[in-house]
Amino acid sequence: MTRTVEDYIAGLSGVPGDVAKRLHAALIAAGGLTDIVKWGHPIYEAGGAVCLLKGAKDHVTFGFWRGAEMLDLDPRLEKGGGKGDMAYIRLRATDDVDDAHVARLVAKGIELNRLKGDPMK
Repeated sequence: MTRTVEDYIAGLSGVPGDVAKRLHAALIAAGGLTDIVKWGHPIYEAGGAVCLLKGAKDHVTFGFWRGAEMLDLDPRLEKGGGKGDMAYIRLRATDDVDDAHVARLVAKGIELNRLKGDPMK
């Protein structure tokens, strides 16, 4: 059982492991977030869930609960299926992670939570 975000990331190998390490560092550097493992993978919160990181075989999914309202910030954001506002980016290389861009996305997610409340409620 994964206990911490660091444990989760340490359990990933290859490119997804490298991407997850880089993304986690960018998310922490962005500020304003707390991290926790929930539903089996890292969740980053500020006034509710903001974003997630989830390792896959050949990529890392970087998802936002209110991502459907952020599509204009990144053309790589894809709307998730279902009823929610989730949208995600598939990161396939460490070069796909840009600290300043991650910070902009996180700031927008935090702002939307501040304006609209916890997206999980």
